Amino acid sequence: MSEQPGIAELLLLDLLSARRSVGLNELSGELGLEGEEVLRLVEKLSRNYIIRLEGGKVSWFNGDNPRAFKPWGWMLQYKVVTGSTMTAARHLNPWSIVVAEYQLAGRGRFGKSWVSSLGGLWVTYKLRVSPRAASISSLAVPLYVIESLEKVSNNTFNVKWPNDITFKGRKVSGVLLEAESIGEDIVLYVGVGINVNNDPPLPTAESLKNVTGELVPRNKVLSVLTSLISRIEHYARRPETIMHKYTSRLETLGRRVEAETEEGTVEGVVEDVDEQGRLVLKTYRGEVRLEPYRARNVRYVD
Repeated sequence: MSEQPGIAELLLLDLLSARRSVGLNELSGELGLEGEEVLRLVEKLSRNYIIRLEGGKVSWFNGDNPRAFKPWGWMLQYKVVTGSTMTAARHLNPWSIVVAEYQLAGRGRFGKSWVSSLGGLWVTYKLRVSPRAASISSLAVPLYVIESLEKVSNNTFNVKWPNDITFKGRKVSGVLLEAESIGEDIVLYVGVGINVNNDPPLPTAESLKNVTGELVPRNKVLSVLTSLISRIEHYARRPETIMHKYTSRLETLGRRVEAETEEGTVEGVVEDVDEQGRLVLKTYRGEVRLEPYRARNVRYVD
């Protein structure tokens, strides 16, 4: 289990996110804590955030502070703590972004809980797109996450079907997609969780901090990701390119997997992914095409 942040940590992040620098005495007064306790909190947070103490003042580097992020064409809602960024986004207009430092009820696919420890990037995008763009989003968004990670780390990342991003087999990021129809268009909710500077609680997970050996300014990742998601309509015009890129990064390709569905368990060798994002399995009964929304869990058995 991951350690839940204390109220004092969240309050300190809220104070620092809104100001360029704050004196220790001022923080002590606003938090109602002794100076030594404030120093302890700053030291603890600096393990997962680019927070510095210099000359008696504490500052949070703007490149790591999502409140300082100014995305063109989007409305940003920054929250230190929220229930779920996906739920919060439902109350906003399209072309909104919700970023939180900590989620009380973060969720992944099939309502599974999502651990969002401090220092990660927990974000939901709400945008209005065409059915064509929505249909390709399950393949395109994982590629956007990969490109964002590779631009800031110079490492190679892959996809575990349907939407986990991995580094040497360990999960770095997950994607959650939800949609609703409005006339001829689709309102798409793109939830992305990335282990950036946090300390993942599971041995099967990895963080960008551990991959690079240093704290990574999260707004760099957020900036690249936002730019790519903004152009999803443009990329959707060439679905064959997205298909090729996705399969080239699919670590699941050629592996024997066991997939849990509502109907039961399916086992087979992964031969391909089709244009609808379905996993093409060769089983003893023949070819099976598995939709992402049917697969509750996929594990390797080879």
